[in-house]
Amino acid sequence: MQNHLAENIRDARKRMGLTQEQLADRLGITLGTVSKWERGASEPEIGFLMELAEVFRISVDALIGFSMKGGDAATEAERIENLFGQMPFEEILGEYKQALRRFPNHFRIVLGAAETFEMVGTVHKKDDALKEALSLYRHALELFPQNTDPKISEAAIHISIAQCYCHMKEYKRAVEEYKKNNMCGLNDAMIGAILIMDLKQDKEGIDYIETAFLNRTGELISIFSSYALYYLHVRDYERGIRAIHWAMNYLDSLKDHPEERGYIDKMVSIFNLSLAIMYDVSGQPEASENCLAEAIRMAVEFDREPISDLNNLAFTTHIKKNTVYDDIGATAVEALHGIIDIGGEHVSDTFRKKFEEKLNSVQ
Repeated sequence: MQNHLAENIRDARKRMGLTQEQLADRLGITLGTVSKWERGASEPEIGFLMELAEVFRISVDALIGFSMKGGDAATEAERIENLFGQMPFEEILGEYKQALRRFPNHFRIVLGAAETFEMVGTVHKKDDALKEALSLYRHALELFPQNTDPKISEAAIHISIAQCYCHMKEYKRAVEEYKKNNMCGLNDAMIGAILIMDLKQDKEGIDYIETAFLNRTGELISIFSSYALYYLHVRDYERGIRAIHWAMNYLDSLKDHPEERGYIDKMVSIFNLSLAIMYDVSGQPEASENCLAEAIRMAVEFDREPISDLNNLAFTTHIKKNTVYDDIGATAVEALHGIIDIGGEHVSDTFRKKFEEKLNSVQ
């Protein structure tokens, strides 16, 4: 068994951006005392251990940092996490309960236990398990300075708290929690759903839903554009073509009136050009020609009478007057040039020449 207290105090102090003198001032002790602790010449009494843990925002057991072969908190957390998929999560919850008795202030164990209590409470509709999950999630927030996983955020834990309130049918508290942690509209869809389905507040709810719809549509366009470029890079042209067709079908389905023009036409022209490139590199010249011609036709027509609102876009009756914009080009034709540039070496000189000739012939 090894005692890592001295180095843990030093590392935690530096992580907090404190000098030895500043730490001493906070604790009301001398600089020499802190120096002795960090050199291992002496150790803090239990009262100071608790104060140090509070200053560093970690648990006392994490601060002390005793390491016992096969039995430290990190090893235990990893062991339990590896049980998922091997046994029912009701049994895994039992493992977490035992671990909490030994390590009640270890972030990974507390958070893992909270998530498992939430699973049990949600599946079996047990409010007592959900209440326990809420308590543990809040404790995990207190221990968050221990977190070393960049994929875990405080916002995500707050969302889990809101989810627990939803499962307990405490919808007002769920909405409050979602709204308090709604960075970049992350929770708009859930807020809108609860307001409409559970709280019967249709007017406020539809505003959140429509905003979420627009944001997610923009995200889907980015996702499938990235898919197409990835499949182009790895030369998986079949999947690239499927990805582009999916995006185009989705965009076409969003028109209130298919025969009328709208902002979506600019996006569809871009995907048509992407499809033309994909057909060209996959040895389908006729299909490539047709998509290239359609891309240019749509882009030129759009630029003659640009559209910068949401008219003719389905499901946006409350926010149609909003101006929309993108970062792919001030005009549709400029956006097409951007797609050619993004394609890089995968776009042949022959295709580039054909693109310029067709564009010049219709402008």
